[in-house]
Amino acid sequence: MKRLLGVLVLSACSGLPGGGAGGGGAGGGSSGAGGGFALPQLPPISSLVVFSSVGSGATKLLADVSNARVEIDPTQSDALTALGECADLLSYCYAPPSFTLEQCFTTARTCTTSTPWNEQACCPQACHDAFTREVAAGLTPKVALEKVLFREPDCFPGVRAALEAP
Repeated sequence: MKRLLGVLVLSACSGLPGGGAGGGGAGGGSSGAGGGFALPQLPPISSLVVFSSVGSGATKLLADVSNARVEIDPTQSDALTALGECADLLSYCYAPPSFTLEQCFTTARTCTTSTPWNEQACCPQACHDAFTREVAAGLTPKVALEKVLFREPDCFPGVRAALEAP
């Protein structure tokens, strides 16, 4: 979820992080379809050490302003965390002009089930297809990515239900 929050903030600021953002090491292919190139870097592995003293299923308060609280549960695995992991794969790959969003989507691992939160980081084929349609319809790749993953994320299983849940 913390990565999803970061990606939402970055996309709201009209920019995806380039290849130099964050750590994570170099290289590393993908089991996604096609591509034929090595990703510039993989997303960093989240360290949950900071939560070890809080206990299992713990939450960590990120903000407490007025009547609003933002908390994070590092053990949570659901549609929104899976969406964040897909966005991580794409944003850490994206390094123009060498690695375009189209190349990154093509090379990103494709989800194999309807519960991507139970898999390694992946992006559903439906999201790749929706992205391709939006670009073909004339949207820039960045705008198409924002629309497909964040504004109208119907391609990602479970996200709409999670966003509309009380």
